[in-house]
Amino acid sequence: MAHVTDDSVPETVPLAEPTASPVSARWLRSFVLANFGMQIALQTPSTFLIPQQIAAIDPHGKVTAYAWASALGAVAGLVAAPLAGALSDRTSSALGRRRPWMLGGVAASLVVLVGMGLADSVWAVALGALALSVAMCALGAGLNTVVPDQVPVADRGRVLGWASVPQAAGLALGGALVAVAPGNLAGYLVLAATLLLVLPFARTTPDRPLPPQLRRGLSWSLLLDGWRISPRRTPDFAWALATRFIMFLGYGLGTLYIPYFLSDVVHRSGDLLLVVAVNAGAVVAVAVVSGRISDRLGRRRALVSLGSVAMAVPALMLAAWPTWTMTLVSSVLLGVGFGIYVGVDLALVTQVLPTETDSARDLAVAGQMGTLPYVLVPVLAALIIHNLGGYSGLYLASALSSLLGAVLVWRIRSVR
Repeated sequence: MAHVTDDSVPETVPLAEPTASPVSARWLRSFVLANFGMQIALQTPSTFLIPQQIAAIDPHGKVTAYAWASALGAVAGLVAAPLAGALSDRTSSALGRRRPWMLGGVAASLVVLVGMGLADSVWAVALGALALSVAMCALGAGLNTVVPDQVPVADRGRVLGWASVPQAAGLALGGALVAVAPGNLAGYLVLAATLLLVLPFARTTPDRPLPPQLRRGLSWSLLLDGWRISPRRTPDFAWALATRFIMFLGYGLGTLYIPYFLSDVVHRSGDLLLVVAVNAGAVVAVAVVSGRISDRLGRRRALVSLGSVAMAVPALMLAAWPTWTMTLVSSVLLGVGFGIYVGVDLALVTQVLPTETDSARDLAVAGQMGTLPYVLVPVLAALIIHNLGGYSGLYLASALSSLLGAVLVWRIRSVR
């Protein structure tokens, strides 16, 4: 397939640390749009479509059914993400290392989303969530890794701060899109269409092929090495992953069950999109600024810690006062805290990757630290809601998790 190369980003030698000038505004716009395409299609089903499908199929067992359906998709990612990353690192196609995975991931996700729209049982929905997780891992193996491939360290806060905007706003935009779609199938088709935003970036971004002599073999031990996270061997990477895991656990505990909280506690189920939108707006308003500040100061840890504390405060407020007004206030404040955090999160992670040769695999493992908590959140949430204080107990657990993240980040030594 012919492709046009964007000459606004120098074509770095494969496996070499990028040292060129900051990426251009044109490259950054294309990258952010591609991330919008991926994040809208990735995030929206789990909050807006899957809960509705499961509630319609099994209204009395919806909490438990949603828990294991969500867990199935997340567990699939634990295997698929490092495998796709390792294969991406070793791809020697004439199209490059990352481009084939972007294109293949888009194609697979399109097929899966259509299939999910046709699902009519809990099992079918769960299998769709599994397949979507795998397809998105393939897409991420190409798209996520272009940052350590092409962006200098001093520019990563800016780039990843902007890239966090789709991560934050994708859910709200996806919710708005499916809200006007006439039915679940139409909603899934709309999400499939957003994936087309990935294609211009995949077509134009520089992606030099990996010379065959530099391609290394793939083995089960290599894949397992990605999960052998040792505080002794690679301490900073291990602590960065631990921080990421605990932060996303806190955020997941605070947000994933909002649809049921609005329905069961404050009786405002029709206002889910409003809550998601105000939260996303706060994240977007803060994340880009946080990333730029971290670049200028050359400091990441202090902002991660500040974001952690800022996330804990609204969770405590909602635990104490579970009202509609406090739900809106907490959504804004939680967005501010999460925005501070995600603006510097991945920039910090890319600076502590163990090796250049396995950057896609290691970034995939890091990505799973933002996904793996969602395996645990449904299980923990069901336990807490039914046995440990209801939704107030859930938001207290969210606050405690976020505060732990503020402590763990200071164990990282090589990044200021």
